[in-house]
Amino acid sequence: MVYLFFLFSLVSPFLFISPKNFHAPFQKGVFLFLFFLTILNFWKEKKAKSEAKLNESTTNIGLLSDKQITILPYLLFVSCIFFFITSTYHAFHLTKSLADAFLFQDADYIGISDILLSISRGEGFTSGYYSPSGEGSYLHHHFAPGMLVLTPFVSWVPERWGLAVAVFFVYQLATILWILWAYQISKHHLKENGIKFLTFWILLANQLYLYRIGSSFHFEVLVLLFGFFFFYIWEQREKIQKGPFRSPWIYYNVLTLSIVLYLSQKEDIGIYLLLFFLPTVLGISYNLWKKKKNENRDAQQSSGSVRDNSKEKATIRSLTLVYSIVFVWLSFVFFIYPMFGDRSESVSWTQTLTQEYHSVFKQVTGAKKSFQIFLELIVSGGLGIFQMIPEVIGIGLIYATHIFSSRPWHHEVYTYYSYTLVPFILYSGILWIRSEKKLTLSFAFLILTCLFWKNSLDQNYPLDPKIESPWKIPMIQKEIQSDLKEVNLTLISTHKGPIFGEPKEKLNPKNPTYSNEPLDLKENTNRIFVFAQYNLSFYITDKATTFPLEQIQNSSSICKKANVCYVVMAPEFTDEILWPKSRILEYKKELENQKGVFLWKGKQIEVRKLPQRN
Repeated sequence: MVYLFFLFSLVSPFLFISPKNFHAPFQKGVFLFLFFLTILNFWKEKKAKSEAKLNESTTNIGLLSDKQITILPYLLFVSCIFFFITSTYHAFHLTKSLADAFLFQDADYIGISDILLSISRGEGFTSGYYSPSGEGSYLHHHFAPGMLVLTPFVSWVPERWGLAVAVFFVYQLATILWILWAYQISKHHLKENGIKFLTFWILLANQLYLYRIGSSFHFEVLVLLFGFFFFYIWEQREKIQKGPFRSPWIYYNVLTLSIVLYLSQKEDIGIYLLLFFLPTVLGISYNLWKKKKNENRDAQQSSGSVRDNSKEKATIRSLTLVYSIVFVWLSFVFFIYPMFGDRSESVSWTQTLTQEYHSVFKQVTGAKKSFQIFLELIVSGGLGIFQMIPEVIGIGLIYATHIFSSRPWHHEVYTYYSYTLVPFILYSGILWIRSEKKLTLSFAFLILTCLFWKNSLDQNYPLDPKIESPWKIPMIQKEIQSDLKEVNLTLISTHKGPIFGEPKEKLNPKNPTYSNEPLDLKENTNRIFVFAQYNLSFYITDKATTFPLEQIQNSSSICKKANVCYVVMAPEFTDEILWPKSRILEYKKELENQKGVFLWKGKQIEVRKLPQRN
């Protein structure tokens, strides 16, 4: 049986390196095979019961032999290594394909990447992509100071690949850590409860909602890592009673650190923590009230109550600390922090929540679809549907924020919007493994059947790394790629002088009008500003600070901080539905009004230089 589950753990890793047209039929085949196993094992269990051998059946079904227990850690290690290698291969080709198709547009990949580059330069969370003025702080848009953890990646990995490397690395690391934690709490009870660990292992190795965060190229992937850190520390609360005198203080300090790190990933994390723990708080309160009511029972029952109360008191102290920190944090984020700085410089969270969407975006689904998504979420963590009542209620309270949302992706828990739920689902799966809840082999196969059935229906699991370019004229795209070879050299080189008037022979890309003497990048890196067209920004050198082209209207104030300001555009290379050519030409006219001059022109891309600002 261990070998069978090991093969199931390799399904998604295998999909990462296989052709897209193979994904759906393969996953449907796995789904049908699991469905057959579900029926077969259910029939066997039913037959055992009818033969009055239920006790023997429940004792033996799903038990692991000593040999299987011995081989399991080796199979787990191979599975994790295979997952890491194949997901790395998938991540590289997916990122390269998106970049080659010019689909890394300003928001959000370029915007987030440039914020991290700004942090690495010591300029804080300044952003030109989430600010009407081009100079506001991203923290007014989303209070997510924890994203600076990704900064080293954008510093180490050149040419704007750093964010992609960081996101996929965190996704891989977090997935493996959650699997290893599940094994750690199961390894001493594998003979009795091994089936629950095996099920959880397969669920994580093939987790659709985990993959959605990991492939979103968004900083919210950090909740997987810091959510793990918080819940792992949280689960140590009962052990402090058996430790030395000083251990409680050490524990509470580490717990405080883990809470702050988790909360710092986004401003709304605290809300979800409060909702998730609410059923636990109510349950403990009810139990304490019930025990107090019966405190006059006999001495044996009283001693038992004292022992139980000690565990509950440890949980109450930890919950009190969690709730206190969360309330202080939320008060700071939503009431105190907004008092500092000019919020008008940034696009606020509330503005984003209330904005209207273009009709081309999908509509919000109804109650039936919402309930279906909730069931999929519950099963995806290995909860066995509703075996963990308090946790399911807590997750349900969090999911209610999605149900009533008018934002399409948030409502349907799509892309990175599963960050609100996934850490709580995984933690609930950990509690499920530790619990005394029984799981038959047939029910385990049923959970996996539902998982692979859902995965087989999702056309974007996993994403196709061979992405078809949306640009209607391939020749223009080839010319753009050719031009880009010269653009960055132009941007980081010194110039003998601007070229006025329309470009002619001198602006031929084969004979560019600039010297090859580079700027002193050590001194002037932060002084190169580039206003780039939305679909070209990924290929602009990360030695420059980029701004969206529409910020050209604020260039007078922005360029005062720059040594030199450039504008890069290609009017013929655009999506007429989302970004009409006429809009780009309007910015081009604004540039001409500001007396911007030609510096270089290729087949499609033109580079202009803005006049020096004092």
